[in-house]
Amino acid sequence: MKKIVIVLLVALLSVSLFAAGGSEKKTDATKIIIFQSKVEITDALARAAQDFSDETGIRVEIWETTGDDYRAQLRLKLAGDEVPTLFSVSKGAEADMFKAYLADIGAGAVQRYIADSVALKMDGKSVGVPYSVEGFGLVVDNGLVTDADLASQRAFFNAIKSLSSKGVNPLGLSQESYFLIGHLLNTPFAIMSDPQAFRAEYELGGVRLADQKEFQAFAQMMELIRQYCVNPMEINYDRSCGDFATGKTAMIHQGNWCYGMFKDYAPSFDMSLRGVPLLGNQKVSVSVPYYWVVNSQVPAAQQEVAVKFLDWLYTSERGMSYIVDQFGFVPATSNIPTDSLDPLSADVAKAAGSGNTLPWTFNEWPMNIIDTDFAPITQKFFTTPSMSGLDFVKQLDDAYQTRLKK
Repeated sequence: MKKIVIVLLVALLSVSLFAAGGSEKKTDATKIIIFQSKVEITDALARAAQDFSDETGIRVEIWETTGDDYRAQLRLKLAGDEVPTLFSVSKGAEADMFKAYLADIGAGAVQRYIADSVALKMDGKSVGVPYSVEGFGLVVDNGLVTDADLASQRAFFNAIKSLSSKGVNPLGLSQESYFLIGHLLNTPFAIMSDPQAFRAEYELGGVRLADQKEFQAFAQMMELIRQYCVNPMEINYDRSCGDFATGKTAMIHQGNWCYGMFKDYAPSFDMSLRGVPLLGNQKVSVSVPYYWVVNSQVPAAQQEVAVKFLDWLYTSERGMSYIVDQFGFVPATSNIPTDSLDPLSADVAKAAGSGNTLPWTFNEWPMNIIDTDFAPITQKFFTTPSMSGLDFVKQLDDAYQTRLKK
């Protein structure tokens, strides 16, 4: 009888363990899953992953979604049965949101090449590897737009009118949230004499955006874009890049990441990345857009494999060639040569090296406000001719203040 009881207890214990194991996340220490949203590097990242697999025997699976949908999808992926091992976050509010999932990866070889100024640290621990340094502003066809056209706000506004009269789209935006308003709205915040101090004062309440000269200039520019440029609600990112590459558009508000989209068109003109000259500004907006992070909720063995991939990508000769030559990234780590940068990335590197840059203030705005609040208001502005630029700014202001009170 005693033997029968022991056998039954062992059987019950086995069933319990099996049931517990069935509720765990699916992981495999010989495979990593990367979840990313930069469509520009889709094919090149797949090739890099295959090279890494060939060298190490470690399988790499890549999940992707669009940038506008990334945060919402990331939450779902992290809560799923099979979860990403590597994903990306931006510094600030987004990194804080996903803090519980950010593993300490300070032991990785790449960390020694990351300066404190571009590091992602939490509680004194290194939790990220910067994708790259990126910059955005006006991507300019130098054959259609001269230095004099961008020397001042007045010259810039006049150039918009003049280019339109010649049958060229002066300035192209596109319908996606960040390319419609997120990046563009950074400029009036960033050209403040002290952006951090202004934001701190503004978020206490009592300060209105429409009363600031920077936002008044922004309102004028938005009215000119609506009047003289192709309506961005009719244009997506691919078309916007294509129209610029084929000479139909003189300027687009984009970043160095879009250069890869021009290759299929083989543009015959010189181009450059310039600041939006509101109030005479000549600086481009430069920062680290995203950080690779490792999911702290997967087993330690799988975390180690993910760090191994990052070290391969950012420190091996083969991996580093992908960063510059195929991803088109401006390296944020000190060990990667930058001799073969494309023209726009070279302008970003030059600006970063000289300090001639504006900050990315939108990383500190309320989470998801660009997608959920600013984009719909901007869509309304571009489809409502009677809405003035200042009315537009006031609605953006109201949305921001409302979010602060939630």
